[in-house]
Amino acid sequence: MTSSGQASFEIGAVRVQPLGSHLVRIEARGPQGFEDRETFTVAARGGGEAGAARETRGAGETVVATATYRVVVPDGAAGLAGVRVENAAGETLCVLSNALLAKKDLPAPSALPAVWVLGDAPRVVPPAWGALPPPEGAEDATSGWDLANDAPDAYVFFPRASGYAQFRADFLRLTGAVPLVPLYALGLWYSRYYAYDERTALAVIDRFRRARIPLDVFVADTDWRVGASCGYAINEKLFPDMARFVEQAHARHVRVMLNDHPEPKGPAALAPEELRFRRNGLVALLEKGVDLWWFDRNWHTHLQAPTPGLDKEVWGMRLYRDVTRDFRPERRPLIMSNVDGINNGRRDAPSHPAAHRFPVWWTGDTCAEWNYVRLGVANGVDAGIAALLPYVHEDLGGHHGQTEPELYVRFMQFGALSPVARIHCTTNVHRYPWEYGAEIERIVGEYFRLRYRLLPMLYAAASAAHRSGTPLLRRCDLEWPEFPEAADATQYLLGDDLLVAPICAPARGGAEAERAVWIPPGEWEDLWTGRIQRGPATIGVRCALREMPLFVRRGGVVLGAPQRESTGAAIWPELTVDAFAPTGDQEQARELYEDDGLSVAHERGEFVRTRFALRRQGAEIVLEIAPIQVAGWLPPRRRLTVRIHCPPGFAPGAIRCDGAPIAFEIQPPDAARTTELFPSAETPWGAASGAVATCRLEMDPAKSRILTVAPQND
Repeated sequence: MTSSGQASFEIGAVRVQPLGSHLVRIEARGPQGFEDRETFTVAARGGGEAGAARETRGAGETVVATATYRVVVPDGAAGLAGVRVENAAGETLCVLSNALLAKKDLPAPSALPAVWVLGDAPRVVPPAWGALPPPEGAEDATSGWDLANDAPDAYVFFPRASGYAQFRADFLRLTGAVPLVPLYALGLWYSRYYAYDERTALAVIDRFRRARIPLDVFVADTDWRVGASCGYAINEKLFPDMARFVEQAHARHVRVMLNDHPEPKGPAALAPEELRFRRNGLVALLEKGVDLWWFDRNWHTHLQAPTPGLDKEVWGMRLYRDVTRDFRPERRPLIMSNVDGINNGRRDAPSHPAAHRFPVWWTGDTCAEWNYVRLGVANGVDAGIAALLPYVHEDLGGHHGQTEPELYVRFMQFGALSPVARIHCTTNVHRYPWEYGAEIERIVGEYFRLRYRLLPMLYAAASAAHRSGTPLLRRCDLEWPEFPEAADATQYLLGDDLLVAPICAPARGGAEAERAVWIPPGEWEDLWTGRIQRGPATIGVRCALREMPLFVRRGGVVLGAPQRESTGAAIWPELTVDAFAPTGDQEQARELYEDDGLSVAHERGEFVRTRFALRRQGAEIVLEIAPIQVAGWLPPRRRLTVRIHCPPGFAPGAIRCDGAPIAFEIQPPDAARTTELFPSAETPWGAASGAVATCRLEMDPAKSRILTVAPQND
């Protein structure tokens, strides 16, 4: 065997490129040779692995080997068919074929295969300007997009050997990161297929404000234009001055989304005239202040696909993103479209492997039926595993049909605790909370107000999705893959510490709703009863209408903020820290992430990450707050309300901040919790499992603080 530091090895018509200890590229020569350019799917290949080796066998085979795998290429191979992938011991893991290059789901952490193959098929090379019209002098039939060098191109991963976290990191390094969405994407969206005009649209926004239900996005469905799908001419009977309407919505702290059912200009998706028509039409509306797009292919007309195998959904997301980003280079673009692979709420195919680069995704037109609550939960949870799509959501309430009150509440409860909360329906029905009576309006309002108080936690989860691909709805087998029950897609962790199990079936005979909930290992506190459940265990839960199964991890930290009517900036000068101390010694660390919530300045390092480490240390409870990444930008001094949820039997006797005693209040375990996640007097949680010690302090975001809670008589 001869060692070589080469990054690639050409064996006839096959090239092998080791890209990491658990990733190798195996490529057939294309009509224009081997391909090193960025493609639609593969954003960055990175360098080859040092120490790769090449060995020629006497039996007419060539082996490219690393310390962890071997690629065996038959001499004279004309393509990938018959190329073997082996482990380091020479055991065959797979034999390549064209079938292995087809779209497929990513493996689950609870079922990691020895080999997983990503096929870059079809292989499409974008020009430097992306999905924009080509510059003058660079026009051709495909606007600079190179479709001519397609060839079998396989990226082979070894998930079982690498572990799930490394597999996901390798996949994202290859295909690109999940974008960080603007903060307003985590607010409440209101949408309806209805011919709103300027007056009635603003009236809806004002009605949300009077109901004290926060709102961030108003969606004008397709009737804003002349005709259902005829270019970009504004229906001036409804919106005589679109710029004025947008300005008035902005004055109410609401963003405006327009639904676009894009009728093609011609049969060729990449033709310069098609891209010019699309760019000019969208820019004309961006100039009027429109904030975000709903690219809706769920219609009788829609964009053409650029080439067979590159679906119109992902292509459309790329096109709309590139146009928006070119017009507003300092702002994060936000586009919504139908999930590639989910049609009208039912999953029927894998998503494109680059789909995660283009949030937000919606599951298509659904119905006001209980089954669609269950499908909405499962689609959102499973998409975070199968395609690394963290922002898959459904029409809250269903597109078709009028919901009855119980079903409506359960839709909205789930939506309030999901990545994207978008109320939607069609023309002849409604989804206004106030149309269901005062009690329903109050319950629904409670949950959406709760969502806004949890914005720091949600935005930290969005930041984690951006950095590592970790979904916001975390199926439990991400953390506990060894338990089969953890793969249940009807429950999830929202962020790190909230276990959510939406109600997906009606109550029987007017009684409380029931469902089974799998409690993961550790201690989990029922936020309604205060009872601590120890897992792993499956329990039955009964819920009144205003309740849904919610549990918080003992040892976890939930970050909250004062109530807002809209999201604003992702900076929290006031913060509520609910630290749930465990009964035994352990430590958990959580993060707060802050930036301006809108621009791309975070890509230049203008953000702050703050670590909250909670530990039980013998007789004491310790909360350490420390900045872990500060780069040229800081929020103002911060006011903190810290609530230490003591374990049962722990009586707090003193709290010290950086060694000095500070004042605190004690709420006994049997008192109604009126100052926690639902902080209104009329909507208390149940009794706490242990005493709650509350203290308040100010701190410089650039400096650390250590809080120590000592028991009585310590």
